Amino acid sequence: MAIQPVKLLDKEVGEGRPVFIICEGGLTHYGDMATAKRQIDAAAEAGADAIKFQAWKTEDLVSRVIAKRLEPELGYDWFERIKYKELSREQLAELQSYAAAKGITWFATPHDEWGLGVLQELNIPYIKIGSGEAHNFDFLKKVGACKKPVIISFGLQSDAEAVRAVKTLQSAGAAGVVALHCVTAYPMPYEMIGLGRIAHLRDLLGVPVGFSDHSVGRHALLAAVALGAVAIEKHLTFDKSDPRSLDNPGALLPEELTALVREIRDLEKAAGIVPEETRMAFLARSRDWAGQGIVAQKDIPVGTVLDRSMIAFKRPAKNGLAPEMAEKIIGRKLKRAIPQDEHIQLADFE
Repeated sequence: MAIQPVKLLDKEVGEGRPVFIICEGGLTHYGDMATAKRQIDAAAEAGADAIKFQAWKTEDLVSRVIAKRLEPELGYDWFERIKYKELSREQLAELQSYAAAKGITWFATPHDEWGLGVLQELNIPYIKIGSGEAHNFDFLKKVGACKKPVIISFGLQSDAEAVRAVKTLQSAGAAGVVALHCVTAYPMPYEMIGLGRIAHLRDLLGVPVGFSDHSVGRHALLAAVALGAVAIEKHLTFDKSDPRSLDNPGALLPEELTALVREIRDLEKAAGIVPEETRMAFLARSRDWAGQGIVAQKDIPVGTVLDRSMIAFKRPAKNGLAPEMAEKIIGRKLKRAIPQDEHIQLADFE
């Protein structure tokens, strides 16, 4: 069964369409608006299709009591670690306007109902669900009820949970679902990436599937595109060694994001099947110099009956006879002398 593409604003996401490239602003702005705007600048300059941020209220997302209790185990107080990175409604609105002025689509991941409400007020074109909320089916019902397209990452979920999540969104009214294969680990270990899961999820869920990457570098993303990922998501940072975010080691610097976009667009060009007539017409000039023509192995006098020992196959082929013509000229009498290394032509024979 053919999988229908999903319309994300003015772009269709699905097989045979350009790969939808999401720059993830994540938390590497650390709540600083100037840095967040630099992220938007970098994403727009790189040619990404969209830039994504995150919307939450820490009091609604993280238990202050449990975060404090787990501090010795985690090495930090999770509540305090993200509280200063949250963006207010006014800040989110300002970033949305800034992105519009830069010509790039802005959207966000709501991690709680406060974030979902803000993003509804801002009328974002589509909603992203992170892996942490992808099996919170009560929350997914509320997301689907927004009647917008949804991009959902499955970095923590079982197959059964992924199926239920997609059905929950669809039943609630989501205007299309794009799933992203993901592994929630920072950075993502290569041996656990499992890019074969892209095709598995596509068959399992019946929706377009892409890849959200947290691994170091960009080669896993390029492999994912080659394997059929229709959308990709990658974090952006300005300092991979900054300890304030787990996203940083697997994120890209602005110049690397630019290279990634260019490489994906090159891969799209390379992935198609070129019609035989077009391919051979393009190769004609190369065949002229890289192919071989039939030449005289030595000086051959006029009147000689040609035998195999008298010919050789040498570059360039241009204006010469192709090697497969040898059987048509051996045994025939020459009506002109052929100097060594010169092309032998059909017109040279009686």
